[in-house]
Amino acid sequence: MRLQTDTTTVRDIDTQPAAVKCEGLVKVYTNPFVSRAKFVCALQEVSLSVRRGQIVGLIGPNGAGKSTLLSLMGGFIRPTRGRVALCGHPPRSRAARRSLGYMPEHPAFVGRYSARAVLRYHAALLGLSVEAVACQVDQSIEQLQMQDFADRACAEFSQGMKQRLALAIAIMNDPHVLLLDEPSNGLDPMGIIQLRELLIRLRHAGTAIVVSSHRLGELEKLTSTYLFMHRGRIVSFADGTAPRRDGRLHVGFIPDGAGSAGRVLPSARVLDAGESELVIAVEDSEDVAETVGTLVRSGMRVTSVRLERETIEDAFVRLCNEGA
Repeated sequence: MRLQTDTTTVRDIDTQPAAVKCEGLVKVYTNPFVSRAKFVCALQEVSLSVRRGQIVGLIGPNGAGKSTLLSLMGGFIRPTRGRVALCGHPPRSRAARRSLGYMPEHPAFVGRYSARAVLRYHAALLGLSVEAVACQVDQSIEQLQMQDFADRACAEFSQGMKQRLALAIAIMNDPHVLLLDEPSNGLDPMGIIQLRELLIRLRHAGTAIVVSSHRLGELEKLTSTYLFMHRGRIVSFADGTAPRRDGRLHVGFIPDGAGSAGRVLPSARVLDAGESELVIAVEDSEDVAETVGTLVRSGMRVTSVRLERETIEDAFVRLCNEGA
């Protein structure tokens, strides 16, 4: 598989066209049996670009348009207006389908078939020989740790087992673009760790990955690039969605001589001054060491340092409020 044999260099990846490119996407759902006034505008003028070797976290409240955007990227539905390209090809073209892996939010399988049978079927759809199908199935079972249930009927599967099988199918064709809708649903902690490790390996191999998820803490371990959607629009993308780098530095100290130490900093930076703790505004992580050093040199006997700054969950709440 390309995870082991791909020799694409970073420079090669950077010079290739965007793995996913959306321009002016609009999607309106209508019901032909009711008045034209009864319509839902799921997406409004959405434009974005995702390059190979990049993981983008797609976040936003329920009904924001995330699943609709993934479906448009994958070519499963058509836009009302605008265009999508996967590796430079229309998403419904054969060339685009060859480079695409997709995992739905609620994967479903025929209950009487085993995971091995489902994998064998999908491997055959890729046009592999009988020998290659068997090899690919064994590799997928090992890669997604499905040995314990590979020969059980899908009707007996837990949600986590279905998620593993769906992910195995999504990456079977070594996709250049991987679209994942809530991939960690139902996974136990070990499964989540294995999913994270797999996605990081795929990113290093040059795969462009778009992950829609409400598990913000888990997304934060995968990427610092987020696309925040609200009411069908992109409220913020990339750096604008990432948690703020500034923060509040809590410095504990022994009270003796603290008053003079606190005065060495501009008053605007000291947010709170207690008997044994200062709360100081800092611009970024690099500012922490310089600030603490200044306080120590002034005579302050520092006992503890804690940096408090915005998490992706905090950023989510802030952007929801800004987009309301």
